[in-house]
Amino acid sequence: MPPLLQYEDIITGILVISKSLSKNKSVFMTDTVKTYENSRVKILFIDDSLIMTGENSSFLITEHFNNAERKNGTAVFNLTDGVINIIVGKKGLEIHTPTSVTAARGTSYLLWVEKNKTGMAVTEGRVEIRNALETVSDKQLIPAGRMSYVSEGKPPTSPVITPPEIVKVFYEKTLEEKERWGPVILSAKGSGAPPPSAVNPAQARLMALRAAKTDAMRNLLEQAQGVTILSDSTVEDFALKNDLIKSRVDSYIKGAWVAEERQMSDGSFEVVMEIGLGIKFRRMFLEQVDK
Repeated sequence: MPPLLQYEDIITGILVISKSLSKNKSVFMTDTVKTYENSRVKILFIDDSLIMTGENSSFLITEHFNNAERKNGTAVFNLTDGVINIIVGKKGLEIHTPTSVTAARGTSYLLWVEKNKTGMAVTEGRVEIRNALETVSDKQLIPAGRMSYVSEGKPPTSPVITPPEIVKVFYEKTLEEKERWGPVILSAKGSGAPPPSAVNPAQARLMALRAAKTDAMRNLLEQAQGVTILSDSTVEDFALKNDLIKSRVDSYIKGAWVAEERQMSDGSFEVVMEIGLGIKFRRMFLEQVDK
């Protein structure tokens, strides 16, 4: 069976995965990752998914995209105890807990198990969460900056704003100090008017909406350019020096979502767009510093 990860980083403490392992060894399907007091572990999988586990945590690798029987390319993990910080890579990923199932692709979120419930806080993108029991059919799609709980036998709670202290505590448990950044939710408003060249009301509406979204994206990019990445550098500094970073930032902003859209009485549109600047955004710049 081929290994499921490219590297493994033991930061402090003890890691046990079926048997004792050392740094840079492989993890395989059906292995269990377990941490103890004052320990955490970082595992990078072959699709670039990154799972960072806090102390006193345990999860099992139950299915993986290397399994030919899983045609949808989704990996499945079981978190039985503790907290994990997930950055989902190129393929789909499901995390099962005793009370919940979360499903995501290309996002980042925190997941933790309490006595009879599971908590989730999304830091980038959106994540679907439901009860582990299929008989409880209600689902919730949780956006960045929001959180939800799933209790035993109940549907997920409606998303609420994530208190900063929750993110701070779990980032300290799962991340190195230089990685404890975000999530920062940027919000920008854009406006667009229907052009005189529109041939009918429907086209005028669509063109005005498109113009409003483009304006909002431009305003988001201006905000992102001013974000401090390191103590003495901003995004703009990196973007001016490195064309690759500039293209990555531009591409990242294109992942923004529409938070609100309004049509005004004169036919113009106002659109509010948001984007979460989390671990993946910061990692682009940390990679440059490490080189």
